[in-house]
Amino acid sequence: MALEGVVMKTAFKIALEWDVYTWQHALVFWNQAIENWNFPMQSGLEIGARNGGLSWYFAKTYGSKMICTDVKKPRKQAHMMDPSLMGLLSCQTADATALPYPSDHFDFVVFKSVMGALGHDDGLRRQHAAMREIQRVLKPGGVLFFAENLQASLTHQWLRKRFVGWGKRWRYVHENELIELLSPFAEKQVKSVGFLGAFVRGPLWLKWFLSQTDKFLGFIPNQWKYVGFGIAIK
Repeated sequence: MALEGVVMKTAFKIALEWDVYTWQHALVFWNQAIENWNFPMQSGLEIGARNGGLSWYFAKTYGSKMICTDVKKPRKQAHMMDPSLMGLLSCQTADATALPYPSDHFDFVVFKSVMGALGHDDGLRRQHAAMREIQRVLKPGGVLFFAENLQASLTHQWLRKRFVGWGKRWRYVHENELIELLSPFAEKQVKSVGFLGAFVRGPLWLKWFLSQTDKFLGFIPNQWKYVGFGIAIK
């Protein structure tokens, strides 16, 4: 079931929560991949769900039966109570590095902005452990839809440490590290986007303007971009 127009814009806001104009590139790419590859979408797992926006999105768009998880039980937002999705959404507590689900269980797994938080204690070890667990719980041929904060430029790194509360604790991954984290998967596609959009928190018109300006900055190297996204197939 395709979402169009105003309905799609609203759905993207619920799914992504923040910096929608930049992160929506991930959703557009995932939707195209689902259409082109004809992935099974019956059962899905969201990791690091926070408010469960991505679980709601996949249930609403594809009729997927979603388990919405976080290390602390996801918050129950109004969209999670959508009566049209009765029986498709459940919220559970789960550690991404030790998922309490059988192997070869889900058609797909999805996450946004999870690896940085996982790496705050001991660097790459927990990040690699989470990727191995994601690969384990996917069915053969299952797909991971991912979107992650990248290390980006030196300016991004300095500003995060100076102005973002968790900027010193998170371990933001470099694009090459993200590719390495995906090594357990048989096939992967990784894209990167965004440069100026990270430098402001609002108003929305300015976020939109900077995200549009980013499209014309073809000279910006990928390693300076702050959002990495794509798919990985087991």
